[in-house]
Amino acid sequence: MPLEYALQFRGRYPDPGPWKLPRSIPVRLSEELGISDLPVQRVRRSKRRPYVFNIMVAGESGLGKTTFINTLFNAPLVEQSQRSLSQTQTVQINPTTYELEENGVTLHLTVIDTPGFGDQLNRETNFQPIQNYIESQYDAYLQAERSQEMRRNIRDTRVHALLYFIPPTGGHKLKELDIEFLQRLCTKVNIIPVIGKADTLTPEEASSFKKAILQEFEKHDIRVYPTAHAEDRETLVDLERYMPFAVIGSDTFVEVNGQKVRGRTYRWGVVEVENEKHCDFIHLRNLLISQNLQDLIETTHSIHYAQYRSTQIRGKGRPESFLACDDAYDSRIEVAQRNLADDMHRKEEAMRQMFVQKVREKEASLREREEGLSTKRQQMMDELEKLRRQIEVEEAAIHDLQTGRRI
Repeated sequence: MPLEYALQFRGRYPDPGPWKLPRSIPVRLSEELGISDLPVQRVRRSKRRPYVFNIMVAGESGLGKTTFINTLFNAPLVEQSQRSLSQTQTVQINPTTYELEENGVTLHLTVIDTPGFGDQLNRETNFQPIQNYIESQYDAYLQAERSQEMRRNIRDTRVHALLYFIPPTGGHKLKELDIEFLQRLCTKVNIIPVIGKADTLTPEEASSFKKAILQEFEKHDIRVYPTAHAEDRETLVDLERYMPFAVIGSDTFVEVNGQKVRGRTYRWGVVEVENEKHCDFIHLRNLLISQNLQDLIETTHSIHYAQYRSTQIRGKGRPESFLACDDAYDSRIEVAQRNLADDMHRKEEAMRQMFVQKVREKEASLREREEGLSTKRQQMMDELEKLRRQIEVEEAAIHDLQTGRRI
């Protein structure tokens, strides 16, 4: 009962209970202890455990999804599926996990393919298998949190990113299938819209199609990543200009100016996959891997999974006071962190101003000393000049005196 009471009113009233940590007292070190190396230790320790990233690809058949995934990760990960019409009655979910290693960092990459999506005449049930899979992974993670596994490493199978491929029609509207899919799942997973086989569009058509798609997103309140959910926004200003990303995939290499590059050869020329003038592949790869992979994982946990978890807890009759307590506690923590950051910023600014003031005072003191030395030097030079002239006069007088005696 005391624990339940404590959890129910946690964060609402100040209570120095036994579970509270004592107030820390700041201490100034007389010499270094090596505390500054803790981030390095954490990075070294984190590299021992593999990172986990789960990516789902969805869209109509024939948009180059398989080729794009192989191109994205520079490895033959996904095989081309040969499915007959009799095998496309339902949407299949095929997750496959791969282990990638680079410079001592291991990534457990799970690619979740969805063959059969959009291949049926009646597409009303196309969304349900994908939605069920996403929610089932959330539910598995929630069950693991409630069990003894909470104190261990929980296996994360949640979908961190969903690449949704849009046909390159060059028209001015999205298909109803695209709109309904995006509306249903944009609040459950990080959706990144992709225009497949962009080499079938001219630059003018691609630009016009992108504008039309963005207008459709705004009209139907479709929230896509990174515009809607990303927390790390410092690196996204340039990348958002290319949304939705028009991409090209290729498993083959072609020769361009004596170099082998991924691309496609046509009668009229060569299309290079990693040439930003030809498509947005490199910008999408930067978003997914180089810049925002960790943000995708954290956004999945803090936004989409948190919303699912809250819904499940409310649905199973947990008292609203518990949820309000959690929200209040999280809000207090966020406010405390914000205040701490502001306080640190003010202290840094005060220290900077103090440093600048001391530098100015030191410069003024040095300038004053320099002026004093210059003045003293000038005085000594004047005295020396005066003594020199006096000696010259005396020498002249002695010379005249000696000359007069000779006469």
